[in-house]
Amino acid sequence: MMDRLQRKMLEHLLDSYERSRTFRGDNQVRQSFSVSVGKIFPKYNDDAEYEYFCQINESIEELCAEGMVIPEYRKKGVLKKVTLNPDQLDVCYEMLGRMPKRREQEELVRIWDVLCQGDEPCRQNQSGQEHWLPLVKYIAAQRLRVEKNLNVEYYNHDLEEYRELLLAVKAVLENQEEIFIRNFSIQMFHDSKRMGQLKHKVEALLYQYGEYQERDCVLEECGIVNTPTYVMMKGNGSIRIGRDEQEIDLSLMEGDIALSTESVKSLKDVTVMGKRVVTVENLTSFHDYSAEDDFVVYLGGFHNKVKRDFILYLYQRNPEKEYRHFGDIDAGGFYILEHLKKKTGIPFRSLYMDTRTLQRYRGDRKPLTDNDRKRLLQLKEELTERMQHEETEDYGDVISYMLDENCKLEQEAVRLWD
Repeated sequence: MMDRLQRKMLEHLLDSYERSRTFRGDNQVRQSFSVSVGKIFPKYNDDAEYEYFCQINESIEELCAEGMVIPEYRKKGVLKKVTLNPDQLDVCYEMLGRMPKRREQEELVRIWDVLCQGDEPCRQNQSGQEHWLPLVKYIAAQRLRVEKNLNVEYYNHDLEEYRELLLAVKAVLENQEEIFIRNFSIQMFHDSKRMGQLKHKVEALLYQYGEYQERDCVLEECGIVNTPTYVMMKGNGSIRIGRDEQEIDLSLMEGDIALSTESVKSLKDVTVMGKRVVTVENLTSFHDYSAEDDFVVYLGGFHNKVKRDFILYLYQRNPEKEYRHFGDIDAGGFYILEHLKKKTGIPFRSLYMDTRTLQRYRGDRKPLTDNDRKRLLQLKEELTERMQHEETEDYGDVISYMLDENCKLEQEAVRLWD
């Protein structure tokens, strides 16, 4: 049985081999793989660590006796370097209990191929199945990484865990109904906690290869939630709901109402009696907003499927109304507005997110962070490019003002009752 010193030495030598041109098969000369003993074990050259010195020598000599390495000495039994014996690679892998990288790469490709068989995502991308796109892009990128002998992203040398990760990503992209994460986990893995363990990797992968604005909200946006979603609304409108088509006139109410996911499914009609629909980003501002003639919906940042379905349902029955969004005057607020327009296809325009509002509440403004500035510049560039191909709202003036004045404004600072 190998000791920890022998394992560390062999792991280092095999890592060097697997990163090499020889491993990739494009080296024209015979290559050796060596490492200085003092580099791996810094205390080896410390005269005060004689016992440690002897322990390392003994461990290396045992590896040499098994034919796995070739030692080179300076003098008086002091090891200079250790070289991997290329004729004993299989023995080295076996002794470490380590899968050879070539076979590991073949297993990874097999996982991708199985996932892409028949009517699976990789085959369907050309058929307009855009919801598969993040997984398709990820797999394509990893195939290229394997060809270049680079590490596969989100893979930690556990093939079964990796297979479960990709199956979870696939199922998240397929999901069409709101479901609790623990129930989703039971359906996928017969284990209520497994999805929670994979959650951060799933969200990171989808955030990197998909079009999601906040990594921590990816699962929620895909309808996989910890708690039920409620759609909150108020103002000049009415709804008909349930089998009896009970009508609720919101214009007669002082406050708001909230519909659960199941209640949203039982809607029979939504009628906006005023001229416009307003979505509000933050909860405090939603409660403070005096609806008057508006029909107001609480968005809660980046919307999820339930809220998106309700807004689409609302638009289908009231397409002639004006649709506006009221949010933070910062990069996040504008990205939420763009996300809302893109995901619903509804021509939302901003409300109270302009230069005039920034000037009015000058005393409540906050300075931009480096990340704020980076995101604003990126958004300005994206909008400039889009305006060349399609008609869209121009935030250029307010973004330029924010950059010049080094400022942003939280939605809660906009006191509409002033």
